[in-house]
Amino acid sequence: MKLSAHQLAQQLSASIGADNVIVEKSRLADHAVDTVTPALICAPTTVEQLATVVKVCAAALATMAPWGGGTAIGLGNPPRSLDVVIETTRLHQAIEHDPANLTVTVQSGIALNALQNVIAAERQFVPFDPPLPERSTIGGIVAANLNGPRRSSYGSVRDLVIGLKVVLASGEIIKAGGKVVKNVAGYDMCKLFTGSLGTLGIIAEVTLRVAPLPADTATASATGTLVQTADLAGQLARTKLLPTATFLLKAGSAPWQLAVSFDGFAETVTRQVDDLGKLAHRLGMTTEIVDGEKPRQQRQAIADLPISQNHLVYRLTVPRGAVMKTISTITDWIKAQATQTICADMAMGTIWIVLPANRMACELFPRLIALTQQQRGHAVIFNAPAKLKQAKDVWGPATPAHGLMRKIKQEFDPFNLLNPGRFVGSL
Repeated sequence: MKLSAHQLAQQLSASIGADNVIVEKSRLADHAVDTVTPALICAPTTVEQLATVVKVCAAALATMAPWGGGTAIGLGNPPRSLDVVIETTRLHQAIEHDPANLTVTVQSGIALNALQNVIAAERQFVPFDPPLPERSTIGGIVAANLNGPRRSSYGSVRDLVIGLKVVLASGEIIKAGGKVVKNVAGYDMCKLFTGSLGTLGIIAEVTLRVAPLPADTATASATGTLVQTADLAGQLARTKLLPTATFLLKAGSAPWQLAVSFDGFAETVTRQVDDLGKLAHRLGMTTEIVDGEKPRQQRQAIADLPISQNHLVYRLTVPRGAVMKTISTITDWIKAQATQTICADMAMGTIWIVLPANRMACELFPRLIALTQQQRGHAVIFNAPAKLKQAKDVWGPATPAHGLMRKIKQEFDPFNLLNPGRFVGSL
């Protein structure tokens, strides 16, 4: 940083107003990223102010980190440097909702629950399932690519984002995509920024596809052994049932559970839940059916797993056909751990492992990398205390695409000012 923190704060205060520049030590400590504390916080109230902040920081060669609700701030490597946190929660306006075309455009700092309340009047919703939706902002969900339990049914974050307004590292404002679902003009830059963890630009506005609210929803949970749940999952995949989400769960010493959710008209949901119950009964499993508010609560509990505080959380991705084999191997490896949770999205091949935050659990990482690579998958440390991230890349070994990613980073952020070191390969 070419300027002192005081000089930079003075410049930013003159540009966007002193009320939008925060230097109180308690607030700075609350916005530390993996124990790295910023020198100051900026909280712009307009997209133009956001661009001004980035431009002033870029001129001073000050490193920056965008901050929405802070729910997934533990994702990624510790930053190499952090001068300014740019808080986006004052950019919280819903700009345009087009119910007929099932789209909505919002500023990036709006919380998901607040957005859901806005469009619920039209019986529509955004089918995201991030952790802590009362705090998770739309910009943060997109930047961290926080896919949730219903991804296999409604689509991933990348599928649902159709337009973006982004402030680049230079302070330039650019647009990508548009406000219509079938937009095929030029490169799909939305997919590039989605999941880039704020390393290529700071998301200012997002246009999303939304979906009609289902008339009814219910979840059938079948309990049994790992073999029984594997058999049930296999039989379910061969039926004509259309689950919204299918998750394999095991928490501590509790038995294995296959939780299958269904959305739709009441008659359809009831029939599918009954059919699943019959399949489970033939395998000797016990079932429980929940409806009303409980399916949402169960789904949110699954969505919150990746940010389990004071735990080490691994995310593995393997082909669907390799999920059960992978889980069986991992179960043997972690049986000595005092507490553990395994959760697998059977439709997407994503496995979450939540373990105590200790060295023994951390030493499992190389074995998980090797195991998933054998299945042509990958493993990452999704969440962990900063001390367990030292001297390792939480994203695992570099892939053949890393060279291309580095070139893209160089084009968008030549001075490496945006979230430096936090992304894949310490980009």
